[in-house]
Amino acid sequence: MRKYATPMRLIISALAVLFLAGCASHHGPRTATYDLDPTQVPEPFHTLVDIEFVKPLVFEAMLRTEPPTDTMIIDSRPKQPRYDVGHIPTAVSLPDSQFDSRAAEVLPSDKNALLVFYCGGLHCPLSHQSAWKAEALGYTNVAVYPAGDPEWVKMGYKIWTVRDVRTPLPELDPTQVPEPFHTLVTIDTVRPIVARAVLSATPVTDVMIIDSRPKQPRYDVGHIPTAVSLPDSQFDRMAAEVLPADKNTKLIFYCGGTHCPLSHQSAWKAEALGYTNVAVYPAGDPEWVERGYVVWTADGPHMTAAAPAAPKAPAEEGTLKAGSAEGTIDNDFFVQLMQDNPESIQLIDVRSQAEYAAGHIPGSLNMTVNELEDQIDAFSTDEKPIVFICSTGARSGEAYYLFHFMRPELKDVYYVDANVSYTPTGEFRIN
Repeated sequence: MRKYATPMRLIISALAVLFLAGCASHHGPRTATYDLDPTQVPEPFHTLVDIEFVKPLVFEAMLRTEPPTDTMIIDSRPKQPRYDVGHIPTAVSLPDSQFDSRAAEVLPSDKNALLVFYCGGLHCPLSHQSAWKAEALGYTNVAVYPAGDPEWVKMGYKIWTVRDVRTPLPELDPTQVPEPFHTLVTIDTVRPIVARAVLSATPVTDVMIIDSRPKQPRYDVGHIPTAVSLPDSQFDRMAAEVLPADKNTKLIFYCGGTHCPLSHQSAWKAEALGYTNVAVYPAGDPEWVERGYVVWTADGPHMTAAAPAAPKAPAEEGTLKAGSAEGTIDNDFFVQLMQDNPESIQLIDVRSQAEYAAGHIPGSLNMTVNELEDQIDAFSTDEKPIVFICSTGARSGEAYYLFHFMRPELKDVYYVDANVSYTPTGEFRIN
């Protein structure tokens, strides 16, 4: 652990800024002093707060898996084009112009909840007007952050856009995920859990994020921070070692995106073991990376993903055309090979039987990674190269590395590293 001490301090410092660290409890608004122009804000609210009061409220809200019920930060600006373009994280939209029509829908039922309104800065009266209205409705703990959005941006703090407000659950293709798990969560649930785990001085024990992809070449190359590796193909062997003893611990499984069934399969297995609080984050690693969030690698915590694997040496004459990463076959070459001479290779589909039955490349052999391991001594590349394929490149890569370590003498072994979709009639497409 000593060699990671400095990187970890850097990560914690960076994420403290990213997630607005500085948590502090509150016992009601502490009044700040502002010199407001009466021609612009004719009726300033009686309780004003500053950014130092607002920051810990935002941080606390970001770390919770569910929106807090005792505190609400409210953006009184028009939703479009102000709130949607950028707002203080976790703030809800309640335009002052729509206060009367939407207050009952947006504001908490608890009249003692802390409400902090803000809008477009010291010259903006909207937050003050909304605060007076909220107090008239009986809310007893109301304040205005008059410097609002302009100060927040000027101080360099993170803002959210409309996409960060609520992420809808994705629709899953039954041909790719034939048995979706019953409880799904979005990045809005996962992100604060990761923030809390990274920033915590002691290990978090009430929740575990689990990467169901193969350790190599997926988890080791880049995974969601603090996630543990438990490949679905090794679940039965490793679950007792990896999963917590407390069956009430929240478990969140993820894998290679909405077309990846591994996390769902593992979640069902965990529930069968008696775990009572299991969920799947179906968008998984691809969405996390697309959002621009940091990943960790097998070398330890890093702010960026590991460098791509060095290109494989050029293929010798008579072998298949290699891709850019170790063990891969060039995707375009593979597509053309399937059109021109599919019988020239041993194509092994390492997906589950259910996925294979829903659609596969004609002539391919269906064997899971576990089945391959049990029969690994029976394989030979004397007559034909071996190519592994799945739906994401994760399980096919796992099969490649299984052979790489257990049968290193077999040189003509490759895998398709791509998102692959199949039809019931035998067609396939590399996306």
